[in-house]
Amino acid sequence: MYINRFPKIEDKIEAGKVLVIYGARQVGKSSLVKKYLEKITVENPTIKQLFFNGEDVNVQAVFSSMSLKILNEAVGDAKLVIIDEAQVIPNVGTSLKLLVDTTPDLKIIVTGSSSFELSGQIGEPLVGRMNVINLLPLWEREINDANLSDYIAGLDSSLRFGRYPAVFKELIIGKKKEILTNIVNSYLLKDILAFEQVKNSKLILDLLKLLAYQIGNEVSVNELTVKLAINRNTVNRYLDLFEKNFIIFPLHSFVKNLRNEIRKKEKYYFYDLGIRNALIENFDPIETRGDIGSLWENFLVLERIKRNTYTDPYKSVYFWRKLSGAEVDFVEVYGEHIDAYEFSLQMKNDNKSKKAWMESYPQATWKNIFKENYKDFI
Repeated sequence: MYINRFPKIEDKIEAGKVLVIYGARQVGKSSLVKKYLEKITVENPTIKQLFFNGEDVNVQAVFSSMSLKILNEAVGDAKLVIIDEAQVIPNVGTSLKLLVDTTPDLKIIVTGSSSFELSGQIGEPLVGRMNVINLLPLWEREINDANLSDYIAGLDSSLRFGRYPAVFKELIIGKKKEILTNIVNSYLLKDILAFEQVKNSKLILDLLKLLAYQIGNEVSVNELTVKLAINRNTVNRYLDLFEKNFIIFPLHSFVKNLRNEIRKKEKYYFYDLGIRNALIENFDPIETRGDIGSLWENFLVLERIKRNTYTDPYKSVYFWRKLSGAEVDFVEVYGEHIDAYEFSLQMKNDNKSKKAWMESYPQATWKNIFKENYKDFI
């Protein structure tokens, strides 16, 4: 089973720039590049390609050298160079800058996890010299395009086990659990632990578990500091690292300077519900769960984020709440357009939130998203 991923490499790659593919470990970066290489080989068999594995110590020696002579000898007359897992190569950004500046017709693709951003080794040297793809777990459209929307119970499976490619494709429930548990134990925090030089991951996992139980709710950093007995700066630092590691992402509160609106609050959601459920060790069937509302909200927010990331990246997203308690789950802003969405499993007849929203923002829109109409939203 092969699923075409978004966005397309061919739409992002160009000579004279490095295409950087970011993403969590196990999200499919290497598979995406290899499929692109297969396509290029068929379409242009005479174009010389070079594929390097960044975890090879010999490759690390070449691309950490910052020596134009060594780099040119390694690349030769190739027109396309790929470096997989490039985040483990010291000084790789500077070496890539040398190649780009001296070989303007060369196309370069590098894949890497969050270590690139954590260390800053790519961004600063390649300012103005790179394009970026953020690869996320499988998006609804990717699944539908592959005619797999009913694959292994479809929606219910996605809410329980998420959409990491290897997990989604696995047919056996026990294997799905095993893959997710392995990702959490072996890959999820690998970059954070290496960057922070932390050997004991218990504190970090405890913080993630607290966030896993709070999806859809406003997160109090002060409350987290009390429960974990650590200081505020440490909590904020780890929250930032979780974001850069593609584990969680925030929604900030939407405020237009109205005195009765909640300000400076965040909700956190998980980039994959399978990871979230693995953290709290709960893969129970959807119909028996007490957190189905939270899972549904996370799912809709996440799939809309994927949609915007791949097709409409200029939209800003928020949640909204008044001091009186009226709230909207998801607010999307683009220019002067403001659209509000309320999430529920079934269509709501209670319009208190809608009334409060429209009174505050009469120029905006409001829509209820539920099981019967969610596909148009995501």
